[in-house]
Amino acid sequence: MDFDQYVAARHGRLIEHAVALGCAEEDAGGQVDQILQEQRKRIRRAEDPDPLVHEALERAICGTPPRRGRTAVLVAVGLVAIGVPVALASGNQAPAESMPSLFALTGDQAQALLEEEGYDVAVRPASSCEPPGLVVGSDPPAGRDVEKGARVTVRTSVLVGSQCEADYPARAAGWEFVRFALRRGPAPAFARTVTVVVDRQDPYHLDHVAAVDQDRWGGLFTRVTRAAGVTTPTDSGMPGLRVSDDLLPTTRCGVPKPAGTGDRRVLRIEVDAHPDDLRNCPLAIDLYRTSDHVIDGVVVYTAKASGDHGHELARTE
Repeated sequence: MDFDQYVAARHGRLIEHAVALGCAEEDAGGQVDQILQEQRKRIRRAEDPDPLVHEALERAICGTPPRRGRTAVLVAVGLVAIGVPVALASGNQAPAESMPSLFALTGDQAQALLEEEGYDVAVRPASSCEPPGLVVGSDPPAGRDVEKGARVTVRTSVLVGSQCEADYPARAAGWEFVRFALRRGPAPAFARTVTVVVDRQDPYHLDHVAAVDQDRWGGLFTRVTRAAGVTTPTDSGMPGLRVSDDLLPTTRCGVPKPAGTGDRRVLRIEVDAHPDDLRNCPLAIDLYRTSDHVIDGVVVYTAKASGDHGHELARTE
């Protein structure tokens, strides 16, 4: 059987099976990827690889350690027995580094970034309602320790089924603007004049030529970059992105809508580092668009800490 086709079709189910066997959710993806690589040749020769992959998972999670693991233990015991310091063995290990955030990157961009940093990268599909090819997670997650040169698995979005259809156009438009702001994608369509308001500051205007130049947006895009780079307590370690397309309240976190916006529908984008904190006011970007979805207004509300409408949310290092 074709190895890549098998992985694409069964990866999610294999992770569920690993968790059911008792593997921690945060470790299941890495365990599955390791087994798949170890069984690559057998998978290619098998008409139905499921039984052999399940058996290998069960042996790794529930049974005796693999031969390589047992050998490593015996070697370690032998070294101790002859008086070799344990520190000598550990000194040869690659130093741990922090897994970088892959927020708003495509799989190809993430792979290029990580391989340049010296990691062994595997890109795997994952069911999602995000734009196809966009990174939705990694193993290890962003912010976790990872040894230099270690295997890193990047999960990219694959749209499956019809459950995403209703919200997809808004989410795709939201991601398009965010990726442009982070210099990770092309510019969206802008009107001849774009009015920009940041918090309660006076509005300024960009013509359609200036609008496609990220440098002309100044501190606005700096805010987006800061919010996107925060390591978060989410499963992916990356901020969440919420997108809505609706009429909005007249105020947000104590800051009123700009005068003249009236009852126009708004595409609101929130980059949220603390999605479980309902009191939190994450960075919000409101896109005002014409009837043909061309952006003619951008309003930004700077992130605020829980219960604080007067200070910016400090970046988590």
